[in-house]
Amino acid sequence: MILIAGILSALVAYLCNKIILKSFQDEGLTVLVPLLEEMAKTTFAFSLKTSIIGTHFIFGCIEGIYDIFTSSKKIGKWAAVASILSHSFFGMITYLTYTKTNISFIAILVSWIFHSGWNWYVVKKL
Repeated sequence: MILIAGILSALVAYLCNKIILKSFQDEGLTVLVPLLEEMAKTTFAFSLKTSIIGTHFIFGCIEGIYDIFTSSKKIGKWAAVASILSHSFFGMITYLTYTKTNISFIAILVSWIFHSGWNWYVVKKL
Protein backbone atom coordinates (compact mmCIF):
# COMPACT_ATOMS: atom_id res chain seq x y z
CA MET A 1 0.00 0.00 0.00
CA ILE A 2 2.96 2.34 0.57
CA LEU A 3 3.87 2.11 -3.10
CA ILE A 4 0.30 2.84 -4.20
CA ALA A 5 -0.01 5.82 -1.82
CA GLY A 6 3.31 7.22 -3.07
CA ILE A 7 2.41 6.76 -6.72
CA LEU A 8 -1.08 8.25 -6.35
CA SER A 9 0.20 11.27 -4.43
CA ALA A 10 2.94 11.84 -7.02
CA LEU A 11 0.41 11.60 -9.85
CA VAL A 12 -2.00 14.06 -8.23
CA ALA A 13 0.86 16.44 -7.43
CA TYR A 14 2.30 16.23 -10.95
CA LEU A 15 -1.03 17.07 -12.58
CA CYS A 16 -1.92 19.87 -10.17
CA ASN A 17 1.60 21.32 -10.01
CA LYS A 18 1.61 21.88 -13.77
CA ILE A 19 -1.44 24.13 -13.39
CA ILE A 20 -0.14 25.88 -10.27
CA LEU A 21 3.27 26.64 -11.77
CA LYS A 22 1.76 28.06 -14.98
CA SER A 23 -0.45 30.39 -12.98
CA PHE A 24 1.72 31.38 -10.01
CA GLN A 25 5.41 30.78 -10.94
CA ASP A 26 7.78 31.19 -7.94
CA GLU A 27 5.00 31.96 -5.46
CA GLY A 28 3.25 28.77 -6.51
CA LEU A 29 6.46 26.81 -6.02
CA THR A 30 7.12 28.21 -2.57
CA VAL A 31 3.56 28.25 -1.18
CA LEU A 32 0.97 26.25 -3.10
CA VAL A 33 3.03 23.32 -4.41
CA PRO A 34 4.34 22.38 -0.94
CA LEU A 35 0.82 22.56 0.52
CA LEU A 36 -0.64 20.42 -2.25
CA GLU A 37 2.17 17.85 -2.02
CA GLU A 38 2.00 17.55 1.78
CA MET A 39 -1.78 17.20 1.62
CA ALA A 40 -1.60 14.57 -1.13
CA LYS A 41 1.11 12.44 0.50
CA THR A 42 -0.43 12.48 3.95
CA THR A 43 -4.03 12.07 2.78
CA PHE A 44 -3.18 9.03 0.65
CA ALA A 45 -1.14 7.52 3.49
CA PHE A 46 -4.07 7.91 5.89
CA SER A 47 -6.68 6.83 3.34
CA LEU A 48 -4.78 3.66 2.48
CA LYS A 49 -3.80 3.07 6.13
CA THR A 50 -0.11 2.93 5.33
CA SER A 51 3.14 4.50 6.47
CA ILE A 52 3.35 8.28 6.33
CA ILE A 53 7.14 8.23 6.12
CA GLY A 54 7.10 5.45 3.52
CA THR A 55 4.61 7.32 1.35
CA HIS A 56 6.71 10.47 1.50
CA PHE A 57 9.82 8.43 0.64
CA ILE A 58 8.17 6.82 -2.41
CA PHE A 59 6.96 10.25 -3.52
CA GLY A 60 10.54 11.57 -3.20
CA CYS A 61 11.86 8.66 -5.26
CA ILE A 62 9.34 9.34 -8.01
CA GLU A 63 10.15 13.04 -7.98
CA GLY A 64 13.84 12.12 -8.06
CA ILE A 65 13.36 9.99 -11.17
CA TYR A 66 11.49 12.90 -12.75
CA ASP A 67 14.40 15.22 -11.82
CA ILE A 68 16.92 12.91 -13.49
CA PHE A 69 14.99 12.93 -16.75
CA THR A 70 14.09 16.64 -16.80
CA SER A 71 17.26 18.29 -15.45
CA SER A 72 20.73 18.58 -16.88
CA LYS A 73 23.09 15.66 -16.32
CA LYS A 74 25.14 17.79 -13.96
CA ILE A 75 22.17 18.79 -11.77
CA GLY A 76 19.76 15.87 -12.26
CA LYS A 77 21.38 13.32 -9.98
CA TRP A 78 21.83 15.86 -7.15
CA ALA A 79 18.27 17.08 -7.57
CA ALA A 80 17.13 13.46 -7.31
CA VAL A 81 19.07 12.94 -4.08
CA ALA A 82 17.65 16.19 -2.70
CA SER A 83 14.11 15.09 -3.60
CA ILE A 84 14.45 11.75 -1.84
CA LEU A 85 16.07 13.21 1.27
CA SER A 86 13.80 16.25 1.57
CA HIS A 87 10.54 14.34 1.08
CA SER A 88 11.67 11.67 3.53
CA PHE A 89 12.44 14.45 6.02
CA PHE A 90 9.01 16.01 5.46
CA GLY A 91 7.50 12.58 6.06
CA MET A 92 9.34 12.27 9.37
CA ILE A 93 8.13 15.72 10.39
CA THR A 94 4.56 14.81 9.47
CA TYR A 95 4.73 11.52 11.34
CA LEU A 96 6.32 13.00 14.47
CA THR A 97 3.87 15.89 14.56
CA TYR A 98 0.94 13.55 14.10
CA THR A 99 2.12 11.22 16.87
CA LYS A 100 2.43 14.22 19.24
CA THR A 101 -0.86 15.93 18.35
CA ASN A 102 -3.03 13.18 16.84
CA ILE A 103 -4.33 15.86 14.46
CA SER A 104 -3.57 15.30 10.78
CA PHE A 105 -4.27 18.95 9.89
CA ILE A 106 -1.54 20.12 12.28
CA ALA A 107 0.88 17.50 10.93
CA ILE A 108 0.27 18.66 7.35
CA LEU A 109 0.57 22.31 8.39
CA VAL A 110 3.95 21.78 10.09
CA SER A 111 5.38 19.78 7.18
CA TRP A 112 4.04 22.42 4.76
CA ILE A 113 5.97 25.13 6.63
CA PHE A 114 9.21 23.13 6.36
CA HIS A 115 8.53 22.26 2.71
CA SER A 116 7.76 25.88 1.84
CA GLY A 117 10.94 27.01 3.54
CA TRP A 118 12.97 24.44 1.62
CA ASN A 119 11.43 25.44 -1.71
CA TRP A 120 11.97 29.14 -0.92
CA TYR A 121 15.64 28.43 -0.18
CA VAL A 122 16.07 26.46 -3.42
CA VAL A 123 14.32 29.12 -5.54
CA LYS A 124 15.96 32.17 -3.95
CA LYS A 125 19.41 30.92 -2.98
CA LEU A 126 20.46 28.31 -5.49
